[in-house]
Amino acid sequence: MFRYDSVFLEQDVAGIHFANPMWLSAWFDKDVKLADIIDPVWFWYIQVGSITHLPYQGNHKPRLRRLQNDKWLIVNYWLKNNGIEYAVDQLKSIKTWMPISISLAKTNCQQTVTVDEWIQDYIASLSLLEKYDVVDMYTLNISCPNTFWWEPFTTPELLHKLLRRVETLSPSKPVYIKMPVNLSWEEFKWLLDVIVQYSITWVIISNLVKSRDNLSESHNDMRGWVSGKPTQKKADQLIFDAYKEYHEKLIIIGVGGVFSPEDAYHKIKSGATLVQLITGMIFEWPQLIGKINKWLVKLAKKDWYNHISEAIGAYHR
Repeated sequence: MFRYDSVFLEQDVAGIHFANPMWLSAWFDKDVKLADIIDPVWFWYIQVGSITHLPYQGNHKPRLRRLQNDKWLIVNYWLKNNGIEYAVDQLKSIKTWMPISISLAKTNCQQTVTVDEWIQDYIASLSLLEKYDVVDMYTLNISCPNTFWWEPFTTPELLHKLLRRVETLSPSKPVYIKMPVNLSWEEFKWLLDVIVQYSITWVIISNLVKSRDNLSESHNDMRGWVSGKPTQKKADQLIFDAYKEYHEKLIIIGVGGVFSPEDAYHKIKSGATLVQLITGMIFEWPQLIGKINKWLVKLAKKDWYNHISEAIGAYHR
C-alpha cells in the first residue's frame, strides 16, 4: 500500500545508493524520533531537523496552520528543536540502514548575534557529528526564514565566510546547501557562484515562501511563512535555471509543492536528481510516496526512457 520498489528508479549519486528519488524533507522529523518507522512504511530516505547547536523552544503556539482549500501550511516554528546533542543521542539508537541526512541551522536566539557566532554555531554542530559519525550527509540550512535576523547567509560575502570555515573541518560526509526561494535569479546565481568554489556539489532548491497572495482562507491572525503549493512555481523555475547553468558542477534536489507524480516528474525533467516533500504527504496521506514512485516509472517509460536518470534535465535537451 505504501511502498513501491523498482530497479528503474535506483541510482548511485556521489557514492550513495538511492533506491528511488523520493525523500522526506527536513522539518517533519525535527528531533529524530521517526526514522525507524519511516523506513519500512513510507520513505527510503529521511532528512532530519533542522537541528541547531543549542536547544530552542520556538515560537508560542499556534506554530502551524493547515489551509485545506489552498493546500498551504503556515509555518511558525522558528526552528524549535532539542539541540544537536539530543539529536546525536537519538541517531546513535537508530537501527535503520537507510541513508540519513541531517539539516543544520543556526540556533535561533538573541545570544548568537554576530556573524562569527552564527558561523561557530554551525561549526559546533558539524564537529559533534564528525566525532560520532551517525549520519550519511550534512545539510546546511542557510535559508530558513523563520529566524531572528532572517536568512543570515544569503549574501555572497557571508556565505563565503561560512563555507571557508566549514572547509577547514574537511567534512567526511557530503555537504548540501538548502537554498532560499525568496530571491531573484540574479541573487540566487550569486550564491551558486560562491558554492561551486568549494567542495560542495549538492544544493536543495528550495525553502518556505514569504508571500501569502491569492489565499482563499483567512490567515491574518497568524505569523509565519508558507509551504505547499505556493512554493512550486518559483522552486521549479530555480531548479530549471540552476540546472541550465550548473548541471556539470551541482547535483540538485528539488523540493516545494510536490502533490502528485506529475509534480515530482516535472522537477526531475527540470533538472532535479532527487525530490523531497512534506506538505504533499500531509494533504495527500503517506501512500502518496509509493504512488509517486510507481507513476514515475510509468511516466518515464511513456517518454521512452530506460531509466529514471535519463529524464533528469530532459527539458534542456
